[in-house]
Amino acid sequence: MLARAVPSAVVKQHGPAIFSATRVVVPRLWRAASAQKARVAVRAGANGAAALPPTQTYIAGGKTIEVPLGAVQQLPLPLQASTFLAIYAALALGTWAWVTHVDAAVQAAAPAVHAWLLSARLVYFGLGFVAAGVGHFTAHDVFTSIYPAQGTWGLWYLPGSPSFHVHWTGVAEVLGGGALLLAWLLPLVGGAFPPALLRLAAKCLFVLCLAMWPANILMLTHNAPGPAMGALPWLAHLLRFVGQVMGQASFWDLGFA
Repeated sequence: MLARAVPSAVVKQHGPAIFSATRVVVPRLWRAASAQKARVAVRAGANGAAALPPTQTYIAGGKTIEVPLGAVQQLPLPLQASTFLAIYAALALGTWAWVTHVDAAVQAAAPAVHAWLLSARLVYFGLGFVAAGVGHFTAHDVFTSIYPAQGTWGLWYLPGSPSFHVHWTGVAEVLGGGALLLAWLLPLVGGAFPPALLRLAAKCLFVLCLAMWPANILMLTHNAPGPAMGALPWLAHLLRFVGQVMGQASFWDLGFA
């Protein structure tokens, strides 16, 4: 979880004279919104120079990954902040709509599907959170690559290092996901998981997801690679949005309803 571009932009010139250079990489201005440095590649030819899309580099999975600057990332700071808040509001509104309307509509239209979703959510989210939490340690820089740098969107100034936040959220994911798995597994072997503890775990996961949304938003606005090891297509962002809404709605139902 770190929106930290590698400050490796340099000017490179090839050829006997500057006017015959075939490729020049010029440093991009430091953007306070993302605390990143980008590179702009320019190719010079007989008909003049044509600018290529500006790019930035991240370290993830022990590799240097070059991705284009995000569209939102290049906006003025007030627009970046507004976009961030609008995405957060959309996630909150989607969660509210699922809890109050969509869930009941699915239950009425497809009761078998609704029952299956209820029966599968403990093991699905349990396995997902445990796996992600372990990944925070086994693939640490993958997750630090999607942590917002100081000044991102013009409003992100959370104290603490990226590594610190990746570590504590990893522990929280393993604990929360493990509780969901136990709540699913124990009844299968004749045991019982304390309902109060399940409610507590669900409440904690609900709040944890709220705290981790900025990392996923960063992947959209800044093309931060994360586990995808590259910029995600729009369809992937849309599907993840729906998945996040369903997750938040499930944790609300388990913890607060």
